[in-house]
Amino acid sequence: MLDVGLNLPTRLSDRPLPVERLLAMAELADRSGAWSSIWAADSAIAIPFYEAVVLLSATAARTRRVRLGIGCMATIGLRHPLLLAQQLANLDTLSTGRLTLVACPGWGSGDHVRRELAAFRISHADKVRRMEENVEFLRRVASEERPSFAGTVEVSELELRPPFVQRPFPIWLAANPSAAAPEATVERLLGRVARLGDGWMTYAVTPALLEERVTRLRELRAELGHSAQERLPVSVFLNANVGRDERSVLTDATRAWGRQSTRDLDADQLQRVSAIGTPARCSEFIAELVDAGATSIVLDILSERRERQLETLTSELLPLLDALTVRAGTRPELVAQPI
Repeated sequence: MLDVGLNLPTRLSDRPLPVERLLAMAELADRSGAWSSIWAADSAIAIPFYEAVVLLSATAARTRRVRLGIGCMATIGLRHPLLLAQQLANLDTLSTGRLTLVACPGWGSGDHVRRELAAFRISHADKVRRMEENVEFLRRVASEERPSFAGTVEVSELELRPPFVQRPFPIWLAANPSAAAPEATVERLLGRVARLGDGWMTYAVTPALLEERVTRLRELRAELGHSAQERLPVSVFLNANVGRDERSVLTDATRAWGRQSTRDLDADQLQRVSAIGTPARCSEFIAELVDAGATSIVLDILSERRERQLETLTSELLPLLDALTVRAGTRPELVAQPI
C-alpha cells in the first residue's frame, strides 16, 4: 500500500502561517484517514523554519493516527548527540511511537549555508562526519538497554529516560544527487544511504532516474550483506499543486516556487519532477514513481493558497491514489512499509 505524507508549510520567510493554522492542517490530515504521515522540514539559520522537534511535539498532541516525520533533519550534524537522543526519545514517547527521522547533511554551498556553518564554527565536511556519528549513536541508544559509546560524546551504560518507544527506531537517509551528478558523487551518496539508512528519501527525480537509483541502491545494500528480501522504504518528496484548470494550477505553483525556492530548478524542470496539474495527470505521475520503486510519497504544497490546496489534495488527488495499492502490491519489492 502506498503511504502518502503531507509536508507542513513551516517555512518562516515566505508568508508564514501561524502555528494554530499549521496544527489545523495537521488535524485535517489526521481526521481524513487519507494521509499516512505529517512531516516537518529542519534547518537552523540557513533557512528559517519552525524548529522541527518542537513543532512536531505540538502536532503529536493534536493528532492520533498519522505518523510524524522530520524530513530531512539538516541540523543533525550540528546537534549534540546526547541532547538529540533525549529530544527524539521524548517525541517518540509523546507521539506513542509514531516518529520517523530522515537524516541529511544539508546543503554544502550558498551564502545562507556558509553563515550557518560559520555561526556553529564547523566545516561542511565535519558536519557530515558528525551526522554519520549521530546516526550511529541514535541507533545504538534506541536499540540497546544500556549502551556505551565513544565519540563526540562518551557514555557508559547510558540509561535514557524516557527510552525510545520504537525499537528499532526508524532512521532514514536523504540523498538527492542530480541527474547530471558525476558517477562518483552518486556512488558516495547512495553508498551512505545503503550503509546507514533504514530507508531513503529523495527529491526532484523523474521515474526513470528513480528506477535507476533504486536499482543501484539495492546492489549496494546487497554488497553490504543485506538480503534481497529486505524491503527498504523509498520515499519521494514531491512538490504538489492540483486542480482542474491546469493553466491556473501551473501559474499558482510557479509563483509560489519563485518566492520560496532555494533549489536550482527552472519552471520546466519543476514540472517534470512535480505533481502539478490535473488530479488525473498527477496521479499518473505518482503511479509511474511507484512503478519505479517509490513506496511512499511526501507532498509539499506549492501554492499561494496552501490550506485550500490541502483540501483539494485530500478530496481530489488522494482518492485516485487508492488504486495504486493493487499496482504496488503486484511487485513484492515495492510493497510499502509503514513510515
